[in-house]
Amino acid sequence: MSKHNELRAQHGEPAFKPYFLRYLGTKGVDEAAWAQAWNSWHSRMDADKSGQLWARFNAAQTALTMQAHFGDVADMSQESRGGLTLDMYARLSAEATQPGVDFAGLLARHGVSEAAWNAGRDAWNQAMSQDTMHRITSQYGQLYAKYNPAHVAAMNAQAGQMVANRAAVSEQAEEPEVEYTVESALAELQSPVPRTRWHAAHLLAQKIQTELEGDRARQRQALAACLPQLLDCLDRHDKETVSSAEAAARDLVELGQTGDEAKGAVTRCLLRGREHLATVQAAFAPIQNKNVPERIYLQSEIQDYTSLVETLEELLADWPDGADSDTSGPEAPTGQSADDDAGLAAKAAGARSWWDKILSLFR
Repeated sequence: MSKHNELRAQHGEPAFKPYFLRYLGTKGVDEAAWAQAWNSWHSRMDADKSGQLWARFNAAQTALTMQAHFGDVADMSQESRGGLTLDMYARLSAEATQPGVDFAGLLARHGVSEAAWNAGRDAWNQAMSQDTMHRITSQYGQLYAKYNPAHVAAMNAQAGQMVANRAAVSEQAEEPEVEYTVESALAELQSPVPRTRWHAAHLLAQKIQTELEGDRARQRQALAACLPQLLDCLDRHDKETVSSAEAAARDLVELGQTGDEAKGAVTRCLLRGREHLATVQAAFAPIQNKNVPERIYLQSEIQDYTSLVETLEELLADWPDGADSDTSGPEAPTGQSADDDAGLAAKAAGARSWWDKILSLFR
C-alpha cells in the first residue's frame, strides 16, 4: 500500500500503474494476486472487532509512508528556534508527560532555563503552525515517540479502540440522513463563504434537472439564484475549489446556459487552468524523484487541474453555436411555451447522455 501511494505521488494517475506492476513483479506478485490479497486482508481486519489488527497495519504503513514521503527531508533535530533545538523541545515535551514529573527539575537536568523553554516552545509552535507540508511536525512526532515509547503504544491502542468503536456503531441502526432540499441550497447561496455558495449552486443545478423538472416557477427561481454563483466559481475558484469550477462548467451546459457570458467564463477558466497547470508541473519536475511531502500536494494539484483542463476543452469543443446558443439569461430554461416542452426535454436528455459519454472516457 505504501509503495502504491508513493508511485502514484511520483508519476500520477494513470501513469503510475506500470511502475506499480513492475514493483509487484519484484515481489513475485501479479495484479490479480495483489487484488486478492488487498480484499482478503481488509476483510480480515474488518472482522477483527478488537481493532488491533488495523492498528498494527496502520503503524507499519505509517512507518513506510514516512520514509516514502519524508525520507529526503533534511534532518532538523539540531535546528534551533528561540534558543531550543527541535530535539530538546521534543524530549522535554515527552518527558514532561511522565507521571509525577517535576518540570522545573526536568529543565534543570537538561540545562534549560524557564525563559529558554518558553521562548523555544513559542517559536517551534509558531513554526509548526505555518508548516503546511508537515516537515517539522513529522520530525517532531518521530522525536517525541523516541523519547516517549509508551506514547506510541498508547496511540496504537487508541487507534485499535477507535476501529472497534466504529465497528460497534456500524452494527447499530443507522440514523436517517437529513434531506438536502431546494430550500437548504437557496439558504446556503447566501453564505459569506464562496466555496459553500458554489457547492450549493451545483446541488441546486442538479435539483433543477430532477425534482423541479415539473415546477416551472420554482425552476425559474432556482436558476436565477444559482447561475451567478456558477459563473462566479469559474472566475474565482482556487486550487482548493478547482473541482467546483469543473462541476460549474458542466452544470451550465446541462442547464442549457450556453450563451456568450457562459462561454466567456468557461474560456477564461480554461486559460487560467492551463497557465496554473504549467506552473505546477514546472514546480513538480525537480522533486518528482525525491521523497518529500511537496510531491504529494503538487501531484494532487496536477491531477485536479489536468481534469479541469480536459473537461473544459471537451465542453468548448462541442459548444453550441449561433441560433443553438441560449443567450436569453436565467429564465431561458423555463421560458419556453408548452409546445416546446418535448423539445426541451429531448435537449436536456441529449445533453446528459453526451456528458455521460465524456465521463466514461475518464473512468
